[in-house]
Order: sequence, then C-alpha cells, then structure tokens
Amino acid sequence: MVIHSHGKAELMVVVDLIGDIVAKVAAKWDRPAGQPALAPFYMYGHPLEVVNELQKKSKHPTGKLNKFPLIALFQDFEERRGDVQSVEGEVRLNMIIATYTKAEYLSSQRYEVNFKPILLPIYDLLLEEIVKSMYFNDISFGLVPHTKIDRVYWGKQGLYGNEGNIFNDRIDAIEITDLQLKIKNHIYKC
Repeated sequence: MVIHSHGKAELMVVVDLIGDIVAKVAAKWDRPAGQPALAPFYMYGHPLEVVNELQKKSKHPTGKLNKFPLIALFQDFEERRGDVQSVEGEVRLNMIIATYTKAEYLSSQRYEVNFKPILLPIYDLLLEEIVKSMYFNDISFGLVPHTKIDRVYWGKQGLYGNEGNIFNDRIDAIEITDLQLKIKNHIYKC
C-alpha cells in the first residue's frame, strides 16, 4: 500500500500502520507515575519472536526499562484482497497489551494496579486511534469488531500451546483477538 505524506509516496504495510497508531497512543497516554516516557512500546512478529526479543532486552540495563507496557502485534495474519474497490485488504489481527505484574497479586489487586491505571486506558486509546487514523473503512467509535480478553497473570497455563510461561516475564495483559479491519485503498498521512 502506498501512503502519500506531504506529496511524497511511502510504502506502508499493516505492521507500519499499527506502529503509527501505537506511536499516537504513546504520545497521548496519561502515564501513571513511574511509567517510561516512551511507553507503550511496540513490537510485532511471531509470538516466539516477540518473546525472544523481550528476553534480549532483559539482558541489557536500558533494555529492561524499555519493555513494558507493550503493545505487540502477532503474526502471521492473512490479508484478504480484491473483494471491494475501496478496500485494499481486510485483516484479522491478534494483539496484546501487556505490563509487568507480581506473582503474589490477587486478581482484585491486578485490576487496581495494572488493569485500571495502565492496560485499560491504553486499550481505549488504541481503539480510539485506530478509528482516528483514517486507515480503515467501516469502523467508528465503539464499532471496531474484535474480542477482548483480560489475562490476569498470563502465561502460567501456557500461551499459544503448551510451552508454559513463554513470556518469561510475569505479565498481566489484555489480549485482542480477531480485530477486523478493512484497509482503505488510498491513504493520506498528515
């Protein structure tokens, strides 16, 4: 897909569109005390690739500080093309919004410490910025088709199979599955 930015053509793919949206979320997020200035951070790739990249960050003093909160777009995803003239393609995306947690927290504590001040505001901003981006057809505030799953202390029972806690970090997360987006044919980026 080609995006026209101030008269200049730029090749953009779905992972770039979501990256642009996450950058806008990061700029608007009203961070609770102690949250990194550049957060939420963005990654994309196969779930195991995301895990491996997070592990690499854990090994570096500055990398540890630039992991969470995280918005991760999981690949692989299909792009259905050629059905509607005004739509370049349709995608169904799977993502997470994740942050550190403590093993000893009860679910009620997780909502007070992680979900209400961090995960839910980022989730709301993400959906708002998806609509505002003008990259997609047939969506509006409150009408972005997807499934939301609150994942308290996620990974304990396994993630995407029986690998156990493959994140190797204790996280609370909001999983977004089947996020249905119709990418516009002609996008103009301001």
